[in-house]
Amino acid sequence: MIKKLIGKILTREIIMYLIFGVLTTLVGLGSYELVFLFKPVIFGSEALLPQIISVTLAITFAFFVNKIFVFESKNWDKKTVWREAATFSVGRLAISGAETVLLVWLVDALGLHKSFSKIFTLCLVMISNYVVSKFAVFIKKGDEKKEDKE
Repeated sequence: MIKKLIGKILTREIIMYLIFGVLTTLVGLGSYELVFLFKPVIFGSEALLPQIISVTLAITFAFFVNKIFVFESKNWDKKTVWREAATFSVGRLAISGAETVLLVWLVDALGLHKSFSKIFTLCLVMISNYVVSKFAVFIKKGDEKKEDKE
């Protein structure tokens, strides 16, 4: 019974999502560190430009690997790709903002351990990003919303 449950949870899609999630994290961290080496300063911050570049690269990388390998979205029509990319990016940015607010609240207001809080919020982020990608971004044929059929 447990083996059957694990088989239902660990589908090809979930496994691919986890693998590419790790790679996306590496793209984000690697690009952050690489840009940080040049010590660019904008608005008085050394971290701002590397953060902007790393988030942009990570979201771009995540979009394409999720489209191609995880959710296997085969529609490359320009209108569809732009809709998917915009929805994906807005979803990722909104979830990142919510993560930041929750993390600050857990650590600063509730006094929870920073590492525990980060791991907890990362789990929520991973689940939220998957749900948004599956049900709002890479909609399978037959699952399209009414407005997509028009």
